[in-house]
Amino acid sequence: MAEHLDLAAWVMGELDAVEARRFEAHLLGCERCHRDAAELEGLPQLLERAAPPFEVPPELEARVLGALVDGERPLRPRRRLSLRFGAAIGASLAAAAAALAIAVLGGGEDPGAQRFALRSTRGEAVDVAATVRVIPVGREVRLDIRRLRDPRPDGLYELWFVAPGDTRRRPDRVSAGTFHPDAAGRGTVRLLAAADPTRFPDLSVTLEPADGNPRRTGPEVLRP
Repeated sequence: MAEHLDLAAWVMGELDAVEARRFEAHLLGCERCHRDAAELEGLPQLLERAAPPFEVPPELEARVLGALVDGERPLRPRRRLSLRFGAAIGASLAAAAAALAIAVLGGGEDPGAQRFALRSTRGEAVDVAATVRVIPVGREVRLDIRRLRDPRPDGLYELWFVAPGDTRRRPDRVSAGTFHPDAAGRGTVRLLAAADPTRFPDLSVTLEPADGNPRRTGPEVLRP
């Protein structure tokens, strides 16, 4: 278990120079720690986008670390750990990283996200909620579809980021990808596009033929 705690501290940069060299020597001969290190490689970057850190009360830290050793030798004191680091050394490091990634990248509350309902331009009964977030690699859209006609097999929906001056004759838009609901008209879809929010502030969904043509040829069917 001690190796796992040293692994978490090493990943998070909590070890001093001597401790880091000692653990890196161990890492060369430990297949399990080498595998766990690879799984946790991106954890510090994810935590940078998580909630701001705050100090864990000393008595809580002692209880958590005591539970982690699970009857083995007492854990020697380290410098005080922030909540970010405490989360990283849960009972399963890989599971903690996966849960954090879900919270940061798609499922958690984000005060900077834009949330709105999409409505039908044809007067159809639809229930589609869109959440748009600006992330380092572009803009991510999550569509929560509760009621939407399945256009298959002949058609599919395409989501676009659109500039204010966009027209059919002079298009000015970026595709975020195609999608369709399940057979019951429901589903959750995540799409991503490298679209500048200042140039392409608007959303639009068109109904396109399933013919492999990447250009917009179909009508707009959903918009905020």
